[in-house]
Amino acid sequence: MENTHCHGKTQSNGGWTTLHLASYFGQKDIVEELLKSGVKVNVQNDVGDTALHIAALSGRKEVVLLLLRYGACATLLNGCAQTPRDITDDDEVITMLEAAERRECRKVQERLLNAARDGDCGAVAQLFSKNRPPDVNCKDSNGDTALHLAAYRGHKQCVDVLVKNGASYSAMNKNGQSVLDVASDNEMRLFLEKCQENTTCITARTFEGLLWKKSDFLSWNSHWVVLENGTVSWYCNQSDAVCGDRRQGCKPLMKAQCVVKAWDKYFFMLRCCDGSAHHFKVSSTCAEPEITRKKWVDAIEEHAMYSALCGSSDKTPVQAGVEAVAEELDLAHFLSQSLEAAESYQKMLESQVAMFVSMLKNEENNSPELLKAREICELCSETNSVLRHCVDLLSQREELSWISEKVWSVKLEQEVEKNKILSDALQKLATEHDQLKQKLSSGRKLPTQSAPAEDEFYDALSESEWDSGVRGRCISVL
Repeated sequence: MENTHCHGKTQSNGGWTTLHLASYFGQKDIVEELLKSGVKVNVQNDVGDTALHIAALSGRKEVVLLLLRYGACATLLNGCAQTPRDITDDDEVITMLEAAERRECRKVQERLLNAARDGDCGAVAQLFSKNRPPDVNCKDSNGDTALHLAAYRGHKQCVDVLVKNGASYSAMNKNGQSVLDVASDNEMRLFLEKCQENTTCITARTFEGLLWKKSDFLSWNSHWVVLENGTVSWYCNQSDAVCGDRRQGCKPLMKAQCVVKAWDKYFFMLRCCDGSAHHFKVSSTCAEPEITRKKWVDAIEEHAMYSALCGSSDKTPVQAGVEAVAEELDLAHFLSQSLEAAESYQKMLESQVAMFVSMLKNEENNSPELLKAREICELCSETNSVLRHCVDLLSQREELSWISEKVWSVKLEQEVEKNKILSDALQKLATEHDQLKQKLSSGRKLPTQSAPAEDEFYDALSESEWDSGVRGRCISVL
């Protein structure tokens, strides 16, 4: 069973696994056995289709239900930016997938509400950085939005991130209370009012239109792209954008930068604050592509400025969100994602090389083309191994750095405690020294003059007479 999930190395199978094939042919028992054995349910083939995509496309209702029961993601996009629901015509399958999408959407909303309640700013920002972020104004059973919960508990950073992502100040809970009504104290209420003033004073016009976007699977797909409130969102079509339904992705434009190519008048790249890069092209049917591209670049810069200025005077909502994302998504995480993408591209390249080798199977085994193809494949494998080794080394360095910081933090705390004890001891010694000095100075003062005692009194005159008498007797004897 350990080889049921392996990709073929010697022939081109398009990344299809046994699970894909069993789902396509409706082999429910085989699918169930594979899932029980621990096969990954959301693995994608070379064009991004999961087993759920395949089962939905082929109308296998029982297999779709089984895959969903084992945790298949109903909102995962393939290389054409399609969910399993987008590629099926079966009404029963569509009903099942819609229910699964609503369930997954609600789970994400619950995570947002819990993160706002706990003040987990990093989790809030990370949820909004996903391709399908939750509704920022979703409510819990009491009618409270995430902004209600964060304001009630005084979580300023979460309030900043939620405001940045369009949280409504006017939303009411079931008790008829707005966000300002449930604020934890006057300080939070003033903070919310300041955020609201800044949000209303600074505006950025909504800009939208049709663009081509490069997917993770190297294919270009058309999207309806919308710039609104300092964020960029893309949908499958304009009707989805109008309804706010089935958003394919969303990114904040804080510190976003656009890069254009002088030799390509259609292309521009959007680099976001989290390090991600998104490639866009204006439509080839556009009469004036350079002018259209410039309008998009100017609009993105306008919304990036809006994101930078919108928020509190101390820290903007986007800055708080970016800091939180930076805390959660460290260097090792980005490198791991990059390595996963490299591995995916390498598999695609191996598949193409295998096809090329099969085309040359009638040629001599030592033909230059065949040798070159094999050499390229081996170099790709070696490159991927080196990249994996580099990521492992960087991860170890990150872990050692974290341990070193913790050790130094403990040592610093110990030194601070020692300094405190020494300071207290020195203060005590100084006090005792002052007291002793005062006692010594008081003991050196001259005593008051008093009448001498009789045994201490000597008469100078009688002492002289005594001396004269003694001398006289001595002379008479001589």
